[in-house]
Amino acid sequence: MVNILNSIFLISGRHGVYTGVPPTVMAGFVVVAAALILLGFFLTQKRRSWYQHSQLTQGEIVEISKRFDRSDRRGQHPIFFPVVSFSVNDRQFKIEADKGMAILSQIGQKMQVRYNPENPYESALGESNIPGIKPSVFFALGLGLLMASLLLMLK
Repeated sequence: MVNILNSIFLISGRHGVYTGVPPTVMAGFVVVAAALILLGFFLTQKRRSWYQHSQLTQGEIVEISKRFDRSDRRGQHPIFFPVVSFSVNDRQFKIEADKGMAILSQIGQKMQVRYNPENPYESALGESNIPGIKPSVFFALGLGLLMASLLLMLK
């Protein structure tokens, strides 16, 4: 029996004390975490700049799309996504809400639209909304990865 175990150990390679995750891998995790956090700061600055240069206008709901959640098998709880039309320099633009509402809005109802005057296709419904990915996602991922790598380094 001992010979069989020795043969298995010999075949499987060199054995020593497990020292944990290699430092180069941990350094890579720290670099990726730092990059995610820096990307979060970059996106925060970009969103702040967009907000400062954007303008508000009044839009009107012209259409309402109705969708159902995947878990709503019977279709009893629809989610409504208003489509809002707004005008910039005598040109019409449309934007659909990226978040649904549980209550039905009325066609013709007025809504605030924030848009980029240089490119009105970059727009968001509401007075304080900004289009694009929220930087908090990158902060959370970066901090989570940083904390995990620090915990693994200390073990």
